[in-house]
Amino acid sequence: MLMQAIVIEVQWGRLLVLDLNTRQNVLVNTSDARWFSPGDMVRIWYNGAMTNSIPPQISALSITAVPQNPLPPVVRPPCPPNVCRPPVVFPPIFFPPVVHPPFGRPPSGRPPHNRPGRPR
Repeated sequence: MLMQAIVIEVQWGRLLVLDLNTRQNVLVNTSDARWFSPGDMVRIWYNGAMTNSIPPQISALSITAVPQNPLPPVVRPPCPPNVCRPPVVFPPIFFPPVVHPPFGRPPSGRPPHNRPGRPR
């Protein structure tokens, strides 16, 4: 029998896969488990015997990876010069550093202000 599945987990000597036909997880006993990684789509040939456990288990006779076609590159039509303009790039904005006056001292150059009628 043939099963198409997606590898969910790679374990020592077995794969946990999602059967695309029945939408159930299946443990696949195989010595070729190390050649696959999660997310791979595979075709599994097995003798048709499946355990009645949760998840069901099968012994693979052969496993091959199904090549996945990458998405074709997006091709944009050329833009007419009067419609598409190059992006406007502004120079970076620099702000001067903020300088705070020292605390605890009166400003230099003038004496402290004394108000009349208020004793010091």
